Amino acid sequence: MLEVRFNQQLSVDARGRVTLPARLKAALDTHRVYSLVFIVHAGRIRGYTPADFTERVEKPLAANDSFDPYEDEKQLLRLGAACEVDVDRQGRLVLPAELRDLVGLSEKITMISLLDRVEIWSTADFRGAWKAAQSRRDTLGGGGE
Repeated sequence: MLEVRFNQQLSVDARGRVTLPARLKAALDTHRVYSLVFIVHAGRIRGYTPADFTERVEKPLAANDSFDPYEDEKQLLRLGAACEVDVDRQGRLVLPAELRDLVGLSEKITMISLLDRVEIWSTADFRGAWKAAQSRRDTLGGGGE
């Protein structure tokens, strides 16, 4: 992605607008990327640069037989709610209402960077997932980080 690291709580206004973290906005500007592609995955929204989306999501799916019912369903779930969203000059974007509804986002969200993508969670879901992962790791003796 853009080699930027952050974990930030943000607000979504009534129209679905979100101001991106400053580090992400700066990286997008540096790389002249003016949009992000969002999909729904496992109760959260994943966002990719258009180039990363093509490489990491679309190309692997295109390599599979779309007439196979399993592959067809996988394409539907990965791409059926996909949308490309422009980032304005102030570093804001509008999260489409359909995506917000599919994952249950309200006005408080957590946006994090993970390797090749950003993820947008409801803050409550993020905290719950973090605690659950931490608990599983502690139970398995994997430590706390």
